[in-house]
Amino acid sequence: MTLSHRFWIFALAVAGIIFLIFAGMAVYIWLHLTPDQAKVLADFCKSHAAVLIGGFLLLCLVFWAASDLVYANYIKPVKKMSTEVAMIYASNPALRIPVTGNLDIQALARAINTFADIFENQNQTIAQQVVAARKETEQERNLLAAIMGELPQGVIICNASGRILLYNSLAKNIFSQTTDLKKTEHFMGLGRSIFHLVDKALITHAMEEINEQLASGGNSAGSYFITPVSGHCLISVETIPVLDKNNRMTGFILAFQEISQDIRKYESIQAHLAQFLQALEKKSPAAEGFYKLSDTIQDIFLSRLPLTRMDLAQFLFRVQKLSGQLHDIRINVYNRAQNERIMADTYSLTQAFVFLFKNLADLTGCTTFDLAASTADDRVKCDITWEDTPANIADLETVKHRHINDLPGFTSVLALNNTRFDILTSDKKTSAHITLSIRKSAAASGPVKHRTPIMAGSRPEFYDFDLFQVDDRNKNLLDTRLKEISYTVFDTETTGLNPEGGDEIISMGAVRIVNNRILYEDVFEELVDPRRDIPMASYRIHGINHEMVAEKDPIEKVLPRFRQFVADTVLVGHNIAFDMKMLALKEETTNIRFTNPILDTLLLSAILHPIHEQHDMENIAKRLGIDIIGRHTALGDAISTAQIFLKLIPVLNSNGILTLGDAITASKKSYYARVKY
Repeated sequence: MTLSHRFWIFALAVAGIIFLIFAGMAVYIWLHLTPDQAKVLADFCKSHAAVLIGGFLLLCLVFWAASDLVYANYIKPVKKMSTEVAMIYASNPALRIPVTGNLDIQALARAINTFADIFENQNQTIAQQVVAARKETEQERNLLAAIMGELPQGVIICNASGRILLYNSLAKNIFSQTTDLKKTEHFMGLGRSIFHLVDKALITHAMEEINEQLASGGNSAGSYFITPVSGHCLISVETIPVLDKNNRMTGFILAFQEISQDIRKYESIQAHLAQFLQALEKKSPAAEGFYKLSDTIQDIFLSRLPLTRMDLAQFLFRVQKLSGQLHDIRINVYNRAQNERIMADTYSLTQAFVFLFKNLADLTGCTTFDLAASTADDRVKCDITWEDTPANIADLETVKHRHINDLPGFTSVLALNNTRFDILTSDKKTSAHITLSIRKSAAASGPVKHRTPIMAGSRPEFYDFDLFQVDDRNKNLLDTRLKEISYTVFDTETTGLNPEGGDEIISMGAVRIVNNRILYEDVFEELVDPRRDIPMASYRIHGINHEMVAEKDPIEKVLPRFRQFVADTVLVGHNIAFDMKMLALKEETTNIRFTNPILDTLLLSAILHPIHEQHDMENIAKRLGIDIIGRHTALGDAISTAQIFLKLIPVLNSNGILTLGDAITASKKSYYARVKY
């Protein structure tokens, strides 16, 4: 119960008690009057009823005025003072208490302002000391950041949950560019999940390999894989673990470089070798040494690619296991090449074998295959056979050009792994026998040397957010503290204020908050073609005219990009009910529905500062000591709202509103929560 409620309940209780006392006295006197006295009194009341009623109402009015005077001079200033003291302490040390009310309240306000001056001066002194202490390390941080930005390799550092802690400019360039305008672009930013950029299966496979290496007690650990990015290039990736002092993995580093040009060169080498072989086939003695020369050339080139030395038996077991789990295909393995090792990208070659068996099953209807591995010179030959229904040669040829999920085509994956694919046939029309020959690892070759695992804390920090300790895999978002949540603060500009009357979005702006900080470079800002006129009244507010949006994408293309930008975050806005109504009206045409949790700075301000009557953005910003820049632009309002929200979090915490669930529950109690659009 608030102080105001308690005061008015007290005032009404006092009024009720006084009324009961006077009523009791009147009844007592009436009961002790003689009949003549009672008659005289009754006649007097009847003849002067208007005066008596007027006097009673006048007394009520005087009592109400006196109570209101007490409230205005004693209760309201104290209530307002308490909310503003909380703001001084939590968000805005420059705020001062208005010296109003009675003399005692004014004296208290002056005393609080004196302490606020001291508090502000101490804050400024501490801030200056912090700046001075950081000055010496700032140059080192900037140097390390510059080095990271200019590395010839792309680098992304993630915590154990796959949240991005750091990335350099090359990484952002590779993952943000795309040649397919119809595709939703990938957003890279601190706190975002790496699994939106790189297939989770690839990283999971890499983590399994690293854990096996760490379990074996080796002094190096890592894993390589190849993956396409946004359909425009191939990258080779080395995964390096980040270990704590107890040798437990707290994160990982992805170091990658683009290899698209290398692959095109390799494909060119293959094409020339194939032409060379055709010329040599007419001269059998010369053709005998062709494959040896071909392997030598390809080995030299493939040394640039991340092929790993792996145990053949383990590889065949993985193929057998995955084929059974994913496609219910049984593979009978006959490994005559015991203790052999092959050179391959473990993930892509395994996927290629499983992909082949799935296609063979689709073409023939067979669910059981034999795989016999044997040694053939410097290669391991895998003979795949099956009974009953042979496959058409033409159908098998088409398999070569099919894509394997997000990997390149089947033939390209085999080429990357220096693996040959041959179809054996007796009638040149059908076949029930395929061979895949994989390059063996040289016996003298030692295990692949990865970089030394990075020990957390072994070098100076050169990233802004220490998110290594954040683990959101088993975290209930509603029970998460407000400072630990990632937010997207957004705003829209529209053609008007009547969503259901045909008004449309013409601009969207958003900025992210991660680890209680605003990421000013991780923003979303797009103009939208409303496909209707923009009224002059709206133009005067936001300054967006028809010519500015005429060539822009419509909302059906912008919303998919915005949905990806806000993924895995809590949405924040000022009077966000209006913006969410605009988005909700597009669900039918775009099939996009936003289910993110929502917070509104308007509702939070009304809950925290009920004594204040104005809760528009300007007045809230003024109370919190925030200068608004870019008002009535979508991105400008989003940034201002983000600044307001960060200032409100400490005030929320001081009022016992600690988690997202607490904030949502409190917001529902606000009067403004009843407003509907």
